[in-house]
Amino acid sequence: MTESSGRTLEQRPTDCERDELTATLSRQAFVVRLTARAERALRDGCGFGLCVVDLDHFKNINLSHGPTCGDDALRDIAQRLVRTTSAVPHSGAEAIIGRYDGNAFAVLVETESPQELAAGAEALRQAVGGMRSPTAGGLSASVGAVLARIGEPVDALLVRAEQALYLAKQFGRNRVEIGRSPTPMRADRNVLALRRSA
Repeated sequence: MTESSGRTLEQRPTDCERDELTATLSRQAFVVRLTARAERALRDGCGFGLCVVDLDHFKNINLSHGPTCGDDALRDIAQRLVRTTSAVPHSGAEAIIGRYDGNAFAVLVETESPQELAAGAEALRQAVGGMRSPTAGGLSASVGAVLARIGEPVDALLVRAEQALYLAKQFGRNRVEIGRSPTPMRADRNVLALRRSA
């Protein structure tokens, strides 16, 4: 199926769409595909989920062991997350996963079930939690997960996912929080400014 963005959700990413360090989608490319998926949901009524996986205390790795160690860890984590998406509902040639910012990844989850979304998010958290860096030791991640609302702007969906992630950080990190806000939020510069202490 071709979306209005000119891409198909099932089409494999081109090299220019991939993040150079992790080989996952770049943030821009991920948002393009997320937008295409939201447009499809508006047409066919089939919802989906979104997870944002943020590495806990990741800045400490760069500060204590240097950026090269941090880059190596990010590459390893990205590969582990990609492998783990085989247990997360998705469609197409491969799961849609992108580097959301410096030490966070976003994953599109093909489900309308809160239980499946929670299970997928937990699988992603465990993928990082079961990993040890040769120099930095044990790693962990916090995950914010939300189900999209039909017709919800992508910016608002991302805000809700980040708010769920913010709660996961506030409640102690290394955990999953599912966003359950009952009313739509307006995504603008005045929405809760997320200040994740990585």
